[in-house]
Amino acid sequence: MRNIILVSLLLIFTFQLKAQNYNLPPNPKAGKCYAQCFDYQKKFEWSEVDCDKLKAEKDKAKTKEELIKFEQEKIKMEKYQEKLRELGYKLDINGIADNKTIIAHHKYLKKKKKIEKQKRRDEKRKAKSE
Repeated sequence: MRNIILVSLLLIFTFQLKAQNYNLPPNPKAGKCYAQCFDYQKKFEWSEVDCDKLKAEKDKAKTKEELIKFEQEKIKMEKYQEKLRELGYKLDINGIADNKTIIAHHKYLKKKKKIEKQKRRDEKRKAKSE
């Protein structure tokens, strides 16, 4: 009985260690500020930003154009999330780049890269045979 409990605890902790969290930068340094950089063609990454600029942006009132731009980006993210869900990835459609979205995005990019590599390989083989 004790062995079964130990094995089950070991498995639970192993799965927890494997999980990735994209809410924080991988190696943050004390006193530095970071911003999320989401590009639809690249992997998700964090970039270091000036803390003073970040605080100033947060405190200043948003203009109507900035609010419209934010809503447009949210709609674009929702459409991208719908596309990923249609491709079979498990994520929530909320217009925010959360952990599930980022993991699905990385898997999609990896699959896309693999398909492109396969196409290039097939073209090379076709060119050699001719």
